[in-house]
Amino acid sequence: MSHALTQEIDRIRRTCILCGRCTAACPSCAVDGIDPMEIMAGGEEGLDQCIVCGTCSQICRRSDPFTVIRMLIAIERGITVSDAYRETGFARAPAADRMIEPEWTGQDACLMSGCTVRAQAPYLEHAGAAAMDAIGVHPCPLPDEGCCLHPVQFIGMTEHERRNAKKEMCEGADDREIVCICPGCSDELSAVDEGAVDFIQFLDARIGDLPRFNRTIAVAMEPGCSAAPRAKRMRAVLEAMNCRVVNREWGCCGKSAPVAGELMAMRERECEGAEVIVVDCPMCHVKYDAYDGGIPVVHISELVAAAAGRTETLGFHRIPVPDLTGRSRFIE
Repeated sequence: MSHALTQEIDRIRRTCILCGRCTAACPSCAVDGIDPMEIMAGGEEGLDQCIVCGTCSQICRRSDPFTVIRMLIAIERGITVSDAYRETGFARAPAADRMIEPEWTGQDACLMSGCTVRAQAPYLEHAGAAAMDAIGVHPCPLPDEGCCLHPVQFIGMTEHERRNAKKEMCEGADDREIVCICPGCSDELSAVDEGAVDFIQFLDARIGDLPRFNRTIAVAMEPGCSAAPRAKRMRAVLEAMNCRVVNREWGCCGKSAPVAGELMAMRERECEGAEVIVVDCPMCHVKYDAYDGGIPVVHISELVAAAAGRTETLGFHRIPVPDLTGRSRFIE
C-alpha cells in the first residue's frame, strides 16, 4: 500500500504552486502546528499536529494537501482499516449504552448518525429524530448505515472502492433525503448523492417551519470545520428560532491533535457572553462538553428539539445546560 500511496503523494504534490493559501487557512498552523504548504513542498514535519479537518483543501483551488497529509499519516503510523470497521461497519465501535433510543415516526427522510455520534454521543440520534419530527419531517434510520469512509484508515482504498461503498449505502435511502448529524458525513455522501445534507442545510431549507423560543437566547455559533462554509446559513437558522449570536469569530476545536488545548481555549474565549454554544459537528460537541469550566454546548439538532419542548437529551451532557424554556435553571 505504501508504494502506491507514495506515488499518489508525488503526483498531487506536483500540482501545487506553493501559493500559501492553505497555510493561511490552517487552524493548526495558526498555533504553530503543521504547515500544509511545507508538506506540499516535500516536508513531513508536524504530521502529528494535523487536526485532519480538511480546511487546507477546502481553500485550495489547484491541489489537495489534505489527501497528501492523510496519506503521509497513514504511512508513518501504519494505519489500515480497523477491526472495528470490519466487525461493525463503523470506524470506531458504537457505544454499548445508547442512553436513549430515537423515536422513528415515519418514512419521509433518513437520518444518518455517523461514527462519532454512535461511539461518543449516541443520544444525538434521538435529538436528530426529534428535531426532524418537530418541523414536520417524520424520520427513519438510514438502512444499513456505516462509516462515510472519511477517516484516515480508509485512505488506502481506491477512489472507485470508496465511491461504490458510499453509493451502496445511499441507495438504501431509496431516493429519500439523507440528513446527516455529522457535516463531514454529508460532505462525503453528497459527492455521490445530492440528497445527502447536513443539519444546517436541512433546517435552512425549512426555515419557515422552525420552532421559536419564547424569549431571545444568547448563543455562540461554532459550525465546525466541515460546516464552516455554511456559517451564514447556520446564523439564519439560529436567528429564525429567536437566538442572538454573540460571537463574531469561530473556528476549529482541534479534535484530538496536540494543538487542541490551545484551540479550545481560543474557542471558549470567543464564545464568552453566550448562554450556550451551538455546534453542527458532533466531534465539536464532544470536545466542548468535555472542556473543564466550559460554556454549555448543544448540537443544533438539540436546540431545535428544545425549542419544540423536547429536552430529553440535555440531561446526558457533562456540563449542565441551562433551561432555555424558562421553566427551571438547569436541565436535569
